[in-house]
Amino acid sequence: MKKRAIVGVGLAGFPDKAAGNSWAFLQWGLGLRDLGWDVWLVESLQKKEIFNRAGKSCSLSESVNLAHWKKLLHEIGWDDQATLLAEGEQVEERALREFAQGADLFLNLSGHFKRHDLVGTAGARVYVDLDPVFTQIWAKVYQSPMNFTGHNAFWSVGLSMGRGAVVPDTGHAWRPVLPPVCRRFWSPDAVGNPASRAARFARDRWTTVTHWYGYAAVEWEGREYGNKATEFAKLKPWPERVGQRPCVVTDLGSGEERESYEKRGWDFLEPDPICSEWREYRAFLAASRGEFSPAKSGYVTAQTGWFSDRSVLYLSLGRPVLLQETGWSRWLPEGTGLVAFADLDGAVEKAKQIEGNYEVHRRAALEIAHEHLDATRAIPKALALL
Repeated sequence: MKKRAIVGVGLAGFPDKAAGNSWAFLQWGLGLRDLGWDVWLVESLQKKEIFNRAGKSCSLSESVNLAHWKKLLHEIGWDDQATLLAEGEQVEERALREFAQGADLFLNLSGHFKRHDLVGTAGARVYVDLDPVFTQIWAKVYQSPMNFTGHNAFWSVGLSMGRGAVVPDTGHAWRPVLPPVCRRFWSPDAVGNPASRAARFARDRWTTVTHWYGYAAVEWEGREYGNKATEFAKLKPWPERVGQRPCVVTDLGSGEERESYEKRGWDFLEPDPICSEWREYRAFLAASRGEFSPAKSGYVTAQTGWFSDRSVLYLSLGRPVLLQETGWSRWLPEGTGLVAFADLDGAVEKAKQIEGNYEVHRRAALEIAHEHLDATRAIPKALALL
């Protein structure tokens, strides 16, 4: 008999320009299915999260949330065993309750799913932290309700969590896990050679896709834990020194800050044409020369070992990754295909090294994805922690 898993996701809650976000969640469910598990996806929305195309509050049936949920799951071949619940709405729960009764596993990604009455009988109830150090500071310092209750295991994509990361003690034993990738969808063969507008934007460019500011910086014990903007600022001269013009898909918008980067050789794209449809997002990553990206300053300060679920996709598509060091290089192969930098000088030097032997780095990227990040390898390693 197949093992049964319920995976709490955040798909419908982010229906707009969120292809990367969606796939951070989908990889786990698809990976478990590929391993032979029987899997049910669940999500619960608050009333304030439900809106129509005009941005107005509405019923679930009229919402962009439900439309996005149905479209996305249909496109990946997940037409059954998925339940979207909404505050104040009557949604059929009986089949989910029957499936959940005595299930082997409940994975709650970022703690999004809060209906513990539906999943409380699962044997292992795992909280998966996708934002190491921020999750712990929000909980410990700001007393934010992070939904830790009801879980009996705690994982984090901070690869140094529990082994060197400097974060507040929330009273939980955080265990490090790798963000997985379902390579049926994320490989050069899966992409093919589509006539994609997104691919034309990216072709032969170093790229990344990110929130510029995201959420507000937080403080703990006199130190600030911030976003990527402060780390991008340290890299502003990079294009001039490397002879490349990187392209960043982000929500920075227009204004003096953006202009100051453009004068130094940076290009920016609004998220809409790249992130609204996941195949376009995939085409953009696949057409890129590679990913060049800083990390959030909070991850760097805390040395969490955070490793990006977006970088995983670049690697799986055969694109080298040049990623800021957060401590992750202690736990993954580093130096060829996947390269760490700590500062501007390092980012310049490493970029030139990659360019000087690009095909070797491209092949190494694929090998790292296959050996370490493929969901059918990464998820069993995580399950072994239970």
